[in-house]
Amino acid sequence: MFSLGFVSLLLLAVTPALAAQLTLTWTDTSSNEAGFKIERATGSAGTYGQLAAVGADTTGYVDSTVTAGTTFCYRVRAYNGAGDSAASNPACATPAGATLYTVAVTKSGTGSGTVTSSPSGIDCGGTCSAPVVSGTSLALSATPTTGSTFSGWSGACIGTGSCALVADNDKRLTATFALNTQPTYSLTLAKSGTGSGTVTSSPDGISCGSDCAQNYPSGTSVTLTATPATGATFTGWSGACTGTGTCAVTMDRAKSVMATFDTTTSTQTTTYTLTVRTTGNAKGTVASSPNGIACGRDCSERYTAATTVTLTATPATGATFTGWGGACAGTGPCTVTLNGSKGVTASFTKGRR
Repeated sequence: MFSLGFVSLLLLAVTPALAAQLTLTWTDTSSNEAGFKIERATGSAGTYGQLAAVGADTTGYVDSTVTAGTTFCYRVRAYNGAGDSAASNPACATPAGATLYTVAVTKSGTGSGTVTSSPSGIDCGGTCSAPVVSGTSLALSATPTTGSTFSGWSGACIGTGSCALVADNDKRLTATFALNTQPTYSLTLAKSGTGSGTVTSSPDGISCGSDCAQNYPSGTSVTLTATPATGATFTGWSGACTGTGTCAVTMDRAKSVMATFDTTTSTQTTTYTLTVRTTGNAKGTVASSPNGIACGRDCSERYTAATTVTLTATPATGATFTGWGGACAGTGPCTVTLNGSKGVTASFTKGRR
């Protein structure tokens, strides 16, 4: 058997209250229920339907789905595996509506920004006023856009921090935003030298190339990077920077920087002349290794600097090679290193020694 006591209702105020609530309580006089079924009707003549089910030994339920100003009626049944008990007596109540106050934000000043609230409701921007339930605590935050500064609150709040207020009456406040008046300074880049290249900046602004000057807010740190073109070398900065690495400048006044690019010098091949002359009363030839000289007829050749050349003398029939003169001596092969232009004589005489 099931036995139920009476049900009573109590309206709860919740802070912040965005909707009314009704609290349902009953006396549990059964000893073997599996739980309780809560039924609700709209108005005393409405049709009951199950709203919720709760576990055994529960004696209360909060209905947060009610509408202020509408009457709701409730009854409770105990249930277990054998079925449901008879319904309790009905109990009805009408939740009261919440008192609302208006919080309105106005923006002023030469700058721009937004004001938002927590809990949400104001996003000004677009929504600059909202109805707020009496007693609600609101925190308003002002966020300036780029190039603006939040100057402060007036009206229901003062200062420049977050605005905290309680909706105990209508509230009006003003958020003032001002344009930044921070000075700017010019950074000018020039290029010099026989070569070419580009200079770029971080943050962006200079790409020189074509754009060789930029205004930056006071205090900005700017890094310049020089990139030589093919066949050129970056040889250094002058003006507000020195050295050959990146150039870092802080814009506390107008500044100028020069980047110098020079043409890469091709290594010129240096050559020297080796000249051979034959002397004496007989004939002979002189040949070189590496090739170039074949004297009899070709007795002079240009060689790359530092080339080592070996000369070999060969007397004609009936003649004798009697020795070297000039850059060589003796009668063996002549070896010369061309660290300058040099001359060698080869002497041939008639007869054999």
